[in-house]
Amino acid sequence: KKCTTSGVFTLGDTRVFAERFGAGARLVICGGGHVAAAAVRLAKLLDLPVTGLEDRPEYADALREAGADRVLCAPFETSLAQIPGSTETYFCVLTRAHAYDITCLKQILQKPAAYVGMMGSRGRSELVRRQLAEAGLDPARVARLHAPIGLAIGGQTAPEIALSILAEIVQVKNSRQQTEGFPPALLNALDACAGQETPPVLVTIVSRHGSTPREVGAKMLMLPDGKCVGSVGGGIMEYRTQQLARELLEPGAAPCRLAAFTTEGASDAAAIAACGGSMEVFLQRLEPEG
Repeated sequence: KKCTTSGVFTLGDTRVFAERFGAGARLVICGGGHVAAAAVRLAKLLDLPVTGLEDRPEYADALREAGADRVLCAPFETSLAQIPGSTETYFCVLTRAHAYDITCLKQILQKPAAYVGMMGSRGRSELVRRQLAEAGLDPARVARLHAPIGLAIGGQTAPEIALSILAEIVQVKNSRQQTEGFPPALLNALDACAGQETPPVLVTIVSRHGSTPREVGAKMLMLPDGKCVGSVGGGIMEYRTQQLARELLEPGAAPCRLAAFTTEGASDAAAIAACGGSMEVFLQRLEPEG
């Protein structure tokens, strides 16, 4: 439950590779003014689900018209009580007044979140931080508050400010370690292998450092005929990985293997890794069940 990114974790004396297939990012916007409505429109262009919170019916309607997937029209305290938050939730506080910002942030900063941002000047943002700290909120959470909200692109109109907000959210979202899971092409190839005498070999990047083309969780499938679906990065690292995968297809070979291409030492693996970054790949022959 504590795993928020994919990678190798140490549990006692055991190294465990955990791959997280979390829910997609969700946006929660507090407020229904012009910037909030513009942010909803841009978020929908980015395929981000949006929940809008507003206590005035006419502004709540504006969020609905902008395309929000869900709109709660009630006092902010009441609406936020219905939003549990998560490590994939992005909160934007865009209310009409300082008091409402404080009300929202006092609740939001006690919830799990990927991002919390508040619209306001630098001076007011510092005032808000002081007031939140005085209210007993976690100083670390307060320090991570994105205020003023958005990237500094000099936005002046509501759409420009909304653009700066969504750009910052995309930047935060895409900088987090992610996994691509099992792409459809790889799953289709697995289905095609069902019933064959020789099982395929699945290769997964379980850790990486420095410059490598693919992220943790990237996968390649070595088919019984030696062909590959997917990629773990191309180049000499992938070539060597394919050689190791073919070895697992040989009769009597071990069912799995962890291979490290590091920049340390003078081994072949070090020479390979020296061309770029370092990575560990886990190779496993997918034996049929039973």
